[in-house]
Amino acid sequence: MDNLSSIYRDKSPSLETKATLATLHLGIVLVATWLLVGGGIAQVSTLLHWEYQLTNVLRRAVLVAAAWLYFSRTLVTIFIFMRRRMPWSEVWTIAVWILAIDVLFAFLGGQSDESFGAAAVAGTVLVVVGSLINTCSEWQRHIWKQQATHQGRLYRNGFWALARHINYFGDLILFTGWALVTGRLVLLVVPVVMFLGFAYVNIPAQDKYLAERYGDEYYTYAKATARLIPFVY
Repeated sequence: MDNLSSIYRDKSPSLETKATLATLHLGIVLVATWLLVGGGIAQVSTLLHWEYQLTNVLRRAVLVAAAWLYFSRTLVTIFIFMRRRMPWSEVWTIAVWILAIDVLFAFLGGQSDESFGAAAVAGTVLVVVGSLINTCSEWQRHIWKQQATHQGRLYRNGFWALARHINYFGDLILFTGWALVTGRLVLLVVPVVMFLGFAYVNIPAQDKYLAERYGDEYYTYAKATARLIPFVY
């Protein structure tokens, strides 16, 4: 992938790459929906001579809703909030990630033999909360940046007063909840992998860019604010 800090500095619209990602994501969500409520799990399992047992309708419905919610949030993010270039390498990386997660969550979650109990209910709440934290934080910054007097300044209010990368924290909550909804605790490895990617790849690159752009203003903000998880890290 291209150098991340240079990507954050490039403000070209990248409509072609963003539209491609949106189209790929839509196709993936349709596949997940087919697996969960369109008979896809049964057809694939029969074709491969695998035994299968569909989970209850409620779990499958919530998994479908989570997939569509994440797709909707992605559209808002890339077409409204993202004010930088999206290279083709990023499109394919994200598309492969989404394909793996959506299909894995749908196929395994759609066959879970666990009842839709407290963990699944908590997961549903986390999916909504995580989505709200991510989208609302981005919206707060977006609205603030629209004012001429705020051009070239660092936004550090609202949710961003809790953590410098609060949008990523929202994603961690969302995917933790989504994994819980599947009824397959092994899928909690997904938010763990996301955390490592954020902590050691995305955040260092963004921190470098922000430090170069805002200088002392960002260093002051960084010293007083958690990096990713409010009050913890």
